[in-house]
Amino acid sequence: MTREAALLADFVARAVPPPAARERAAAAVRDTVGVMLAGATEPAARLVQAMAAEEGRGRCAVLGTSLRTGPSSAALANGIAAHALDFDDMCFVSLAHPSCALLPAALAAGELAGASGRSLLEAYVVGFEIECRLGTVMNPRHYHERGWHCTSTIGTVGAAAAAARVLGLGLPEAGHALGIAASSACGLKENLGSMVKPLHAGMAARNGVVAALLARRGYTASERSLDGPQGFLAAMGAEHRTLERAVIDLDSHWEILATGITVKLYPSCAATHPTLDLLLDLRTRERFTADDVEAIEIDVDSMTPRLLIYDRPATGLEGKFSMPFCAAAAVVDGEVGIGTFDVERIQSPAVQAVIPKVTMRVDPALDTQAPLSHARVTLRLRDGRVLTASADGARGYPARPASEEELAAKFSSCARRSISPEAAARAWATLADVERIADVSTLADLLTPAARTRRTAAAACSRRDV
Repeated sequence: MTREAALLADFVARAVPPPAARERAAAAVRDTVGVMLAGATEPAARLVQAMAAEEGRGRCAVLGTSLRTGPSSAALANGIAAHALDFDDMCFVSLAHPSCALLPAALAAGELAGASGRSLLEAYVVGFEIECRLGTVMNPRHYHERGWHCTSTIGTVGAAAAAARVLGLGLPEAGHALGIAASSACGLKENLGSMVKPLHAGMAARNGVVAALLARRGYTASERSLDGPQGFLAAMGAEHRTLERAVIDLDSHWEILATGITVKLYPSCAATHPTLDLLLDLRTRERFTADDVEAIEIDVDSMTPRLLIYDRPATGLEGKFSMPFCAAAAVVDGEVGIGTFDVERIQSPAVQAVIPKVTMRVDPALDTQAPLSHARVTLRLRDGRVLTASADGARGYPARPASEEELAAKFSSCARRSISPEAAARAWATLADVERIADVSTLADLLTPAARTRRTAAAACSRRDV
């Protein structure tokens, strides 16, 4: 094992995240739980829940349902639910959606281990930092040029780190967990806008849990799985072929504090968010209607068109990756929420009438700034007015954090898709102090439609089984 790979494994096993880092993790857990409860009702999640039920019962919760299953199946189902609506958070360093894989993996492993809320948060931070370190080494080439979806590729290794930490693996086993995960990682951006995109998150969570559980049993991987001549970095087209950059300031510089986590206030691709802020603000301030609009011109960076690949979406999943649709919906409805991407809204005559008026074009000048953070909108109205506005980030980005009121409203609207309003309120209050939870299994109980006071440990999901 190279020095750098050993340092990463040692970090997974022994790092001590500072209180501020755990606080950031707690906020991410709180937001992601709400999104997971909302996504649990989506078709992509329901299909996998049915498959998990057929595979047998266990002790691990599938949130938003009464299902208990094995840890790998629970991580898969919860990961898909967390990403099904594209409402979960993201990170501009790893270029991944971190929480949709980290939390399901850590939670499933935590239920097996009887882990505390603090252990869950420490595992989240460790996994998040591993993802950021890999993102620093692998991007932009891995994501921009090769077509890999970092939520699944880098996310698998991050999920393995989180699961290994919450299971209490030592240095050798943690290293093997990362190596096993490296051979399990995949995820193609070609599948954006399909059911496979949330599957990427579920696979990352599941494969991370399996990697950690196998390593705990003594399963071994090559010591050069990450940085060998035919290892993770080489095979996946990393920008750099060594881990040297990944271990600079490791254990002293915390990316979760320096760069932070981007919370989504719209359930669509993050590339749409700066533009949506601009359009919604202009609509409120200038009081125009969709009928007043003659043209909408949107300038973006060169990464945005690689993500927003649907000019004329036919489904809600495609609509989340369509600038013309998202812009038209914002202008017509004055809001963009979960219901925006129902098939009825996709087919709405009012929205369809505005879509052809939307033009998205690349402005190379925007490439000199942070990706997916800047946009410029020009609105041409029938009365001759020309409205322009520029965005530097969006609401929910670390520089413009969402308010407690916005976060609470998002959680409530999401959680009530799976549990009662009263249960949602209790969950919000409990998650406010997640670090003090003695056993994360009690948290999982709270997030099912019918809270259970007694738990049954099924043989299919014992503390040592996959």
